[in-house]
Amino acid sequence: MWVVDDELSRVDSAMRWMRRLGTVVETEGLDLDAKATRLAEQRPDGVVSFVDDHVRTAADLAERLGLVYHSPDVARTLVDKRLQRAALARAGVPGPRFWVLGSGFSDDAATKLAAEISYPSVIKPAEGSGSRGILHLNGPDDLASALESDTSRDGCLIEEYLPDDPGSRGWFASYLSVESVVSAKKVSNVALTGRFPLAPPFRESGNFLPAIVSPKLRRPILEMVHASVAALGIENAVIHTEIKLTPDGPRLVEVNGRLGGRPPFVLQRVSPVNLFHVACQVAAGERVSIDGPVATTGVGFWLMVQPPMAARRVRSVAGVEEIGALDGVDSVSLRCGPGEPVDWRDGTDSQVLTVRGYATDHQALAARIAEIRSLLAIDYDEEEPAVPASVGGPAGSARR
Repeated sequence: MWVVDDELSRVDSAMRWMRRLGTVVETEGLDLDAKATRLAEQRPDGVVSFVDDHVRTAADLAERLGLVYHSPDVARTLVDKRLQRAALARAGVPGPRFWVLGSGFSDDAATKLAAEISYPSVIKPAEGSGSRGILHLNGPDDLASALESDTSRDGCLIEEYLPDDPGSRGWFASYLSVESVVSAKKVSNVALTGRFPLAPPFRESGNFLPAIVSPKLRRPILEMVHASVAALGIENAVIHTEIKLTPDGPRLVEVNGRLGGRPPFVLQRVSPVNLFHVACQVAAGERVSIDGPVATTGVGFWLMVQPPMAARRVRSVAGVEEIGALDGVDSVSLRCGPGEPVDWRDGTDSQVLTVRGYATDHQALAARIAEIRSLLAIDYDEEEPAVPASVGGPAGSARR
């Protein structure tokens, strides 16, 4: 059953697609009580959201319908990065130092904060996903520039920039994610997902699974997930926890109280586990336990090619057919063709090209990624980026 209460209800193609797959319940304009009443008529078994934007609504509906999901308080903490960071800090979960600016802050408050925080740092919106609005700060002037954006005025979180682990190599980043199932408060860590280096300022460039993790780090990483689940009060959900590997050990980046965006697809390529199915099982109140991290047959990958920050339009693309013919490449998707606009402010969604596939091991994956990059040639119409170069962050740096 699909619950639709926004602009999607006005997209005819999407509505036709959803009606072929299930019942569509339109709730636009209704308050939460009225939505719950309408949904109760359908006798739902569970509720789940796969995007942050609807986690709080799903929690409010679950409470009214007596369904298994995050409580409204837990949902609010998960989607507000300020509340989440504070809860994790209170529980002693290792993470970056942080500073908070609430909604509607004054220029004086921003100036005072600029003198208090340490640099380099990272500024991000209090709520949001897809790496939108995340900027690197090298000093007070960068903070002033970043705060000129309208999104930051709604409230933001500033965190110290955590250095990369010196053991990371050029083709993969020093941060990863853990895909976990929480069922009746029991945590099953299903997979560790590696990352390709980020495009400036902090845009995702893809995942591979399993991650490259030294044996001595595996236990502290998984223990950090368990500590985070307890600190945030998560009882039933499939979650996505991002962790940075630093010279001082693992540090918690953030916990997403829903399924990760790409890891479930990559996991399905190299294992029989379908996390979409598992998420629905948990939502329906089934007890789920998975002995993980699960074994994989090779290494799955999802590579995203991001445009430079200065790019404004794609001029030409070459090499797509050659990449599609490579061994292990399952699909190549050109998202922005010649003549189409691109904008780094769209975060991860600014990607121009996506390549999905499989390699026998990590060494073979490194070689395949290098070959893909050598074959691909994209030209852009460019102009100076709208933020100072220092705000853009170090090329290829990890999220912190």
